[in-house]
Amino acid sequence: MSEPVEVAINAALIARAQAFATAQGIAISLPNIAFTPPAAGQNVKWLRATFLPAPTSTLPVGSGSDRYYGILQIDVFHGQGAGEYAPGRIASAVIEYFDRGTATTKDGFTVRVYRRPSRGPMIKDDPWMMIPVSISFECFATA
Repeated sequence: MSEPVEVAINAALIARAQAFATAQGIAISLPNIAFTPPAAGQNVKWLRATFLPAPTSTLPVGSGSDRYYGILQIDVFHGQGAGEYAPGRIASAVIEYFDRGTATTKDGFTVRVYRRPSRGPMIKDDPWMMIPVSISFECFATA
């Protein structure tokens, strides 16, 4: 069964996030799926993916296309006491994995990263330190 465009976009991005986490050997928390973070420790790490769609925009009259866009945020959690470099390396790896121009497809819809992902500042979220990575995406689909 083919998914509607909004679901296909979400599924394509989450699948790519899961593939990254698997390749890195890091657990990942996904939207509305039960997840228990690992026990905190200085060298313990995990990821959290959040799908943040923006309002759809309609392209000029006659094109029949809509632009779906938003942000996939991947938060890198790391135990306190390890400094900023260890989680920073993971955040940089996320940025490279979702670099500008990256495309992923689901049910005939192609989702593209249209700008280089950006890393936010490290935030203390006891007992973790967290670095957010924002990945801007877009998908064009015919109405």
